[in-house]
Amino acid sequence: MVSIDGTILNVALPTISNALHTTSAQLIWINSAYIIILGSTILLGGSLGDKYGRKWFLLLGLLVFVTGSVWAGLSTKAYSLILARGFMGVGGGLIMPATLSLITNIFPDQERAKAIGVWAGMAGIGVAIGPLAGGLLLTWFYWGSVFFVNVPVAAIGVIAVWRLVPNSKSSDSPPLDLVGAAISFVGLLALFFGLIRGPDRGWSDPGVIAAFVLAAVLLVLFVLLELRKSNPLLDVRFFKIPEFASGVISIAIGFFALFGLIYVLTIYIQIVLSYSPMEAGLALLPFALVLLVGSPMVPRLVKWLGGRTVVALGLLVIASGMMVFRFVTTSTTYPLILAGLVLVSAGMAMAQVPSSDAIMGSIPRDRAGEGSATNAAIRQIGSSLGIALIGGISSLGYRVVLSKTSAFQALSGTAAQQAESGLNGALAVSQGMGNSGADLANAAKTAFTRGLDASMILTAVIAFIGAVIAYRFIPRKPTPTAGR
Repeated sequence: MVSIDGTILNVALPTISNALHTTSAQLIWINSAYIIILGSTILLGGSLGDKYGRKWFLLLGLLVFVTGSVWAGLSTKAYSLILARGFMGVGGGLIMPATLSLITNIFPDQERAKAIGVWAGMAGIGVAIGPLAGGLLLTWFYWGSVFFVNVPVAAIGVIAVWRLVPNSKSSDSPPLDLVGAAISFVGLLALFFGLIRGPDRGWSDPGVIAAFVLAAVLLVLFVLLELRKSNPLLDVRFFKIPEFASGVISIAIGFFALFGLIYVLTIYIQIVLSYSPMEAGLALLPFALVLLVGSPMVPRLVKWLGGRTVVALGLLVIASGMMVFRFVTTSTTYPLILAGLVLVSAGMAMAQVPSSDAIMGSIPRDRAGEGSATNAAIRQIGSSLGIALIGGISSLGYRVVLSKTSAFQALSGTAAQQAESGLNGALAVSQGMGNSGADLANAAKTAFTRGLDASMILTAVIAFIGAVIAYRFIPRKPTPTAGR
């Protein structure tokens, strides 16, 4: 359920944008609020479950998640939906660490690997069916159905957990690092606020500058505080280990690229290419299928080429996939989109498996839980950064290109503001302009593809830099540390 919600919303974004009349920045917040809050709370959620009981916090997480889902489905304003998505993220931040911790404590050693494999497989299936499920729901129901579908699933989950799952907690759990959690939470929110607001209002906007300054101060303070604690929320000393740091960077870049791409691509194929929600869900399905099929094959490749080579090649394949999307136009056919999706997904599979191995292999075995939690948090934060930055750069490129067209320059007042707010806004204005509206619609669609082009170049450059870092610091063969 938690993994499905990370992808099911994508195909609903154009429909939600039309229904709630959102700006580009609001649409980014709607999509990323859930992942931002999930990534910001997952470490604290794991600590709470360890200290007070994993079963109870799993139940609490399910209740919070379903409450947020109902709130989201009933929202009539963009700000309400953003808050609801954030509330759902809190629930997800309690659910994810509790499920894995319960599996670790319930199953004996000989069965644990199988149980974790099923857990990971279900998460992968959730990611895979999310876009398709969203397309099916939007074919028959209104956009709120992508949230209401969580209600029966969560209800079954609550009953099953209450009746079948035994409680467990750590006998020697350390004190909660509430101060560190609060500082990191506000610092990350400030960072994402600046990244989303910057392309919309300009990087010199006082609010953007203030957000970045606040984020820098709080995140530096967080690092300093964590260094002084004997039981930190996040042991930042791990980042002094080259294998750990480069593994984290590689994972963050992979999720940055994938989730940022899926965000802009769903808007592109539905609004520019006029795909239906169901067609969009089917169009995005290959990215998940390649991940599911390709990931189990990566360990063989690692044995042949070595971990650092596979990670570096994976990031280079991601970069090449991003460059494929540079060639999209307002009339691109699906084979080009499929080629880009397959490359990005294949590169993602290649990069993630050995990167996770580098992270877990670089730390002592008795700290594996912290490494796993850090891995999970970095995936969510990387995803959020991708949506915020790729979505923001795409939106900025759209406005810059559109502002130079004669069709836009003929507008004034509210019409100009609405067209500049996003692609849906421009198309809404064009519908009331008669014959001249076609020029504005075509200009807006072309501007969006150019904005997408700019964001793909940026992502390809970031992936290339990540490949260099990975090849330099990730060991060729697994490190024989206590983590194994």
